[in-house]
Amino acid sequence: MKMYPNYPREDDLSLWEVFRHTRYTQSPVEEQNRIKQQSAQLRYDEEKQICFFVRYFPNISPIEFHNKSILDLGCFTGGRIVYWAEQYGFHEARGIDINPIFAEAGRLYATSKGVNVTFDTGIAENLPYDSNRFDFVASYDVFEHVQSIEQVMQECLRVLKRGGKLLAVFPQFFHPLEAHLGLATKMPALQWWFSGKTLTEAYYEILQDRGKESYWYSRDNPKIAEWERLPSLNGITVAKFRRIVEANKGWNILYWSRKPILSRGVRANKAVFRLLRYSLSLPARLPFLEELFLGRICCVLEKAGNGNLNQ
Repeated sequence: MKMYPNYPREDDLSLWEVFRHTRYTQSPVEEQNRIKQQSAQLRYDEEKQICFFVRYFPNISPIEFHNKSILDLGCFTGGRIVYWAEQYGFHEARGIDINPIFAEAGRLYATSKGVNVTFDTGIAENLPYDSNRFDFVASYDVFEHVQSIEQVMQECLRVLKRGGKLLAVFPQFFHPLEAHLGLATKMPALQWWFSGKTLTEAYYEILQDRGKESYWYSRDNPKIAEWERLPSLNGITVAKFRRIVEANKGWNILYWSRKPILSRGVRANKAVFRLLRYSLSLPARLPFLEELFLGRICCVLEKAGNGNLNQ
């Protein structure tokens, strides 16, 4: 890990950890609000450039969203859901995340844009909404972080209306570029070779060696929680997620992406990456190898009306 070190920038507003930096915590309220809105603006701009629905679900027509309700599960500081509310004509748009700072940021940003979006604080395992509430639940890079994905899936099913859709995108545990150790190292695929315990201890040690400079992004201790397989990761795999979905007869599987790694990002259209992507297309479709080479778990699940699961 020390061979390819990485040091996060304190002004990188894509990181939630910036809200632990003294640049935020010791600033007056006005400056804190400015930082919150800048974070939301960053996500808004990213979404405007390549929208979540266009990137991952091109077969879904924007007409489907008109006058419908949507929950952005894991909305961070709200820029994404604000963009969706502007563009797609949802009659209700809500975002939820675990940190009240994120909800505050979302409210400030939505107000500044003159967009009607509501933000809540809560956990995905116990959503604070009535049953049969939403037409859509959308979640991007969140399911790999929850403590109980089975319970989260049950909650998504509960809050969706009959015929409502869950649009979920998140990396599987063995994705070579998604070990979530990026605050310390650029080395890919470390989880292929080392246990979560070993990697977590090494990760903790490296950040501790950096001393006071890493106070705002360091881990509190070198031990992983019972639900973790790596820091903040629950270890969800393609096979396990598929079993969870198939075991619950409340879901219809409408779409399951088979795109390999290197299918997204600013370098994805370069010739060398197109060639690599083509060579990995078959492995990304095969059992076991999909755990290593699938770009992301990406699916559309529909809340069934008759209890049958149709593939």
